[in-house]
Amino acid sequence: MRMTFYLFLGAILIALAGLSGCASLNAEKRAPMIGQTVDVDGHRMHVLTGGPKDSEKPPVVLIHGASVNLRDMKIALGDRLSEDRFVMMIDRPGRGYSERPDKGYDLDTQSALIKGAADAMGVKRPIVVGQSFGGAVALNYALNYQDEMSGLVLLAPVSHEWPGGVDWHNHVSQTPVVGFFFRRLIIPAFGAVAGKGIVEASFEPGAPPEEYYDRAGVPLLFRAKDFKSNASDIYHLKSEILEQQGRYQEISIPVAIAHGTSDETVSPEIHSKALEKQIESASLTLLPDVGHALHHTDTEVILSLVNTVSGATE
Repeated sequence: MRMTFYLFLGAILIALAGLSGCASLNAEKRAPMIGQTVDVDGHRMHVLTGGPKDSEKPPVVLIHGASVNLRDMKIALGDRLSEDRFVMMIDRPGRGYSERPDKGYDLDTQSALIKGAADAMGVKRPIVVGQSFGGAVALNYALNYQDEMSGLVLLAPVSHEWPGGVDWHNHVSQTPVVGFFFRRLIIPAFGAVAGKGIVEASFEPGAPPEEYYDRAGVPLLFRAKDFKSNASDIYHLKSEILEQQGRYQEISIPVAIAHGTSDETVSPEIHSKALEKQIESASLTLLPDVGHALHHTDTEVILSLVNTVSGATE
């Protein structure tokens, strides 16, 4: 009886492992690399560029949030911004097709790798745009490199300590041994079943763009390495925020902040409103009845803010 049980359990694990491998290969087939890779300090970073390099407008660097990749920013802002200026989009370390160093969750490390990629692509004095987790990275970028920037645009940024913790699956992913099997046996199957529903919920009270799930390459998240990096980023984010939230008054470049009043993922009260008070050069735009994905639902407003910051630098 015991032998039968172990054989049955082994068969289930083998089946799940096969499903995991197939899911990862299928995700990469559906959302292949669309940019190029550049070497930054020995790490391969996946970047996508567009627009005229000789534009008189400052270039833009777009930094995506958690659980997505550079395709999210491309769909929302990159294609539009590149009509009249140079734009660089990048997979953050360990996400999409970018490699991840040890302790890649460190915000200093993330901003340094993005800055290195921008330098490698010839991006001079960019406006850095970050959404959600990408906003935390963009703030760190400004704290470290504002003398080499034209401005900063923050979209529903994570900027300050918040009450509570993070979702349970991010904790499980950090657990030795258990996390390994969780990411390889459970997450790919879960993503295949529930991924689209999770995406739709993240856009509430709005709705995702047509065919967003595939166009944004969301299935890439459910690959084991990608999920591990994403979970680690979120798990360590509060401690990283505590390291930098007392320094925002050091930022003196033009800053535009936008936040939806109906955002239930990142509180405008805890983050953007507090941030506006700390940064003398910041202006805050609150969007009524708008959720967390404001760069998709209120694109025209965000483009206007980028142009406003551009004008402040000319």
